[in-house]
Amino acid sequence: MATLAVALALAGRYGAGYVVFVVPPWRIEMSMMMFVFLLLGLGALAYFAIRFSVLAVELPQRMRAKQRERERARIVADLHDSLRALFGGRFDDAEKLAKRAMSAKEAAHEVGDDLRHLAAALAAWAAHEGGNLPAALPYLANIDSARSANMRDASKAYMLLAEGRAAEALPILQSLAALDPTNIGVLKMKVEAEIAAKAWSDVLLTLGPLKRTGLMPGSVVDEIRLNAEIELMKSRPSQRELLLDTWRRLDTVTRYEPQLVDALAARLIALGLSNDAVAILEETIDRLSGEQWSPPLIVRYAQAEPDSTLAQIEHAEGWLRRQPRDAALLAALGKLCMRQALWGKAQSYLEASVALSPSLDAHMTLARLMEQIGKPQEALRHIRRSAELAKQDQRGRTESFAE
Repeated sequence: MATLAVALALAGRYGAGYVVFVVPPWRIEMSMMMFVFLLLGLGALAYFAIRFSVLAVELPQRMRAKQRERERARIVADLHDSLRALFGGRFDDAEKLAKRAMSAKEAAHEVGDDLRHLAAALAAWAAHEGGNLPAALPYLANIDSARSANMRDASKAYMLLAEGRAAEALPILQSLAALDPTNIGVLKMKVEAEIAAKAWSDVLLTLGPLKRTGLMPGSVVDEIRLNAEIELMKSRPSQRELLLDTWRRLDTVTRYEPQLVDALAARLIALGLSNDAVAILEETIDRLSGEQWSPPLIVRYAQAEPDSTLAQIEHAEGWLRRQPRDAALLAALGKLCMRQALWGKAQSYLEASVALSPSLDAHMTLARLMEQIGKPQEALRHIRRSAELAKQDQRGRTESFAE
């Protein structure tokens, strides 16, 4: 500032120039220094005037921006409080807070839309968890942006499934799975919806990517796959070639699963194809040993009535050498021998079965056998024993239901 003052003083002392403005009939004359000062003063005045004008024009916009910011802060605070209420189990409070955040009068812009859509989803979940299902879906209808579409659709599908409306949820889940094939949450819901809709072929298709994610236990996936294969086998058309070809095309592990083979054998027996049922059962049981031994398959084997019962007896006696103390196998042999009128062998097998493990079926079979060979008193004894076992079984079911 001192240097500037000295420069101005020297310029004023040695500056001999002047400025003349002539506007007839007026004439204005001033020194060059005075002209410079006036010019600088006018420039400063013009700058501040323009600056003030710009601020005045921008003032409404700035006020609206501050209002939006205050509104946004209030929405965020309501969302935080709503989340705390939701996870605290206060679902009504969570819904009210989220609803207030959703209905904010904020001007539409990107951040505000996202917050309101998040509030709508939160209100829907609070209503759903609080048992107010009819109010949950309308909240989701307020979400109309592409950015929040996946959140809206996934929430809607979940709530539809919870209401038992799998048929409505399935198309939504199919669209979500097409957009993100590795979304395990969507895939789980999709499998659930497909099971509810009995779309067993679709269940098998969904299980592939679900297992590849590695986020769901392989044992659970395999169990679902097996149940789907069983249900698919039950729903196949009543055509021998189609049933057998479907079974043969399965991988080795699934093909010889006892539950699947039992379902297939039951279907074949119902269609009068006992020869095929016996062949499949024999092939499967021959492969099973030790811990894989399956008594239900033996029971199903005794229900089949192929052309040669003697061949069945011979095959079953071969299994008996491997499983000499299996009550189900002994009872099955007793039934087969009765069918062939081998009364003595039938009695010995059945009595050995009830000695190892008394069962309602074995005692009833023994009662029929005793009536057949003319021993009504023995038949009556086995009928009474069957009644006792039936009562015990009914009592056990009642206690299990009560627990």
